[in-house]
Amino acid sequence: MEKIPIVNEQDEIIAYKERYETTREDIQRIVGLCVFNEKGEALIAKRGVTKKIDPDKWGPSVAGTVAEGFEYDDTVVKEAEEEIGLKDITPTFLKKYFYETENTRRFASMYYVVINSNTEFILEKDAVAEVKWINPVELEDWVNKRPEDFTPNFLHGSLANIKEIFEIIKKVNANQS
Repeated sequence: MEKIPIVNEQDEIIAYKERYETTREDIQRIVGLCVFNEKGEALIAKRGVTKKIDPDKWGPSVAGTVAEGFEYDDTVVKEAEEEIGLKDITPTFLKKYFYETENTRRFASMYYVVINSNTEFILEKDAVAEVKWINPVELEDWVNKRPEDFTPNFLHGSLANIKEIFEIIKKVNANQS
């Protein structure tokens, strides 16, 4: 089985546990990747129906737990290839933040990448049931009307990250024109 690092409030590793042995009090490390295309659309992913936490809910393009022997940066690249088949990407770090829900406490390290909208995805069906491109304005409207369709992590941080990244991309594109 895969062990995962348990960290303290300063994000320093204090122990390793099997995933199934973790409790609500353990602080874990996770990564998230927000994928955008050249049109400014965000890729969102629907979690597989067999997932233990938040099955069949929409979330960021890629999300995963940092495992023993890995850091945030290499985990996001590994998860992008495993979950949606993205290879040879160089994600840009956005920020790291702490959050907690009724089920978990986590440090989340968020990244983004811009790819071609014609990219074909290879989904790891147990992890990702489907993906879809969506305009960030339409996404925000959907979240406001039906928040129950989304993971708590998405509502706590990923949506704000998508808006922040969207603004960064708009500025970069404006400067290149």
